[in-house]
Amino acid sequence: MTAFQWLAANLPDACPFEKSDSATLAWRTPALFIKFFPYALQERAAVEAELSTANLHENIIPSLLMSGVDDGVLLIYPFVSGETLNTPEAREKFYTLPDTERRAALQVILAALAAVTSAGWTLVDFYEGNLIYDYENKKPWLFDWDLCVKAPSFSLTTNRNWGSSRLMAPEEFLKGDTIDAQTNVFNVARFALLALGESATEQERAVLARATSPEKAARPSSVAALVAELGL
Repeated sequence: MTAFQWLAANLPDACPFEKSDSATLAWRTPALFIKFFPYALQERAAVEAELSTANLHENIIPSLLMSGVDDGVLLIYPFVSGETLNTPEAREKFYTLPDTERRAALQVILAALAAVTSAGWTLVDFYEGNLIYDYENKKPWLFDWDLCVKAPSFSLTTNRNWGSSRLMAPEEFLKGDTIDAQTNVFNVARFALLALGESATEQERAVLARATSPEKAARPSSVAALVAELGL
């Protein structure tokens, strides 16, 4: 049974959803979100399923079911309300929220990222497109973990890591360099700088300046340590 046949048999009301990338497909129903990984990406599907079901943080959208089909793997999630921050317009809308609301959302997002990295995962390709913000309920959601690595570090085998250049550390452009917790500190700190904007205090700016240092050794040792120093 192919993915399309499985959907026709089990979720006939599923409608196509925007693609998350060129290799995957997605659908939704009023209550569910369905993502298809072709057979060649089944390892990524397994990573996504493992991390999202590990109960690391309540704002991480959990996969409810992983179903193998003839041409790949389907992951089923609850459909959550909100807007994905995957376009410049969506990012701008989030980054211009009132300071109090934006800081509250940032606090939740940083806590979730600290929980993921503290559980032994190295973030790969973290950017605003991993976030959904529910403006009505003032609630952020985190999703899309399939490129993460369950290891404290790994060696970059390409000339460029996955990710948005706006948030990427210098070592992510050097084949053979080590990607680790302090790389993730840089990624998360760059996001925090954008989220705090002009509301950042002098102390926060100092912490984030060190966290985004080109010199890895100058950065906090982990995302959890960064969050603690920020005191959000």
